[in-house]
Amino acid sequence: MSDAKSLPEPEIIPPGESSKGSQARSQKTSSENFDDFAEDIGKLAKNPMTMPRVTYALYAVALVTGIPMLIGLIVAYVARSEAPAWLQSHYNFLIRTFWYGLVLIAIGILTWIFAVGMFLLWLLPVWYVVRIVRGWMLLENQKPVPNPESWLFS
Repeated sequence: MSDAKSLPEPEIIPPGESSKGSQARSQKTSSENFDDFAEDIGKLAKNPMTMPRVTYALYAVALVTGIPMLIGLIVAYVARSEAPAWLQSHYNFLIRTFWYGLVLIAIGILTWIFAVGMFLLWLLPVWYVVRIVRGWMLLENQKPVPNPESWLFS
């Protein structure tokens, strides 16, 4: 076994410096950091898959709280017109998911008294999750939604 005294002492490197005592890296100002961030966001926004991914993510988060779904609906309506045809099918699918879900909630509430609504409202989250997962999988495989007007899963 080696003696503990024979081990070299660890070098303490202050933030912003590299090891072996090199000169400190040049620090960027906050405006330069913002410019870099804005440039990165600009590059990200040029990717046509970004907005559908954001919209699917907002819809997924809406399982916990409904507000992101409204934001996703607005994003889908705005981005749909500029998208290629295969991405328009995803936006249509997301828009219809919102409106069909709203109709199913209304039907479930109205038929609650007959116990049909209870069952419908119980199945609604499953329907919603399957639609979001199925659509997102098609998006990542760069395929259009076969039937975005469908009440089921395309």
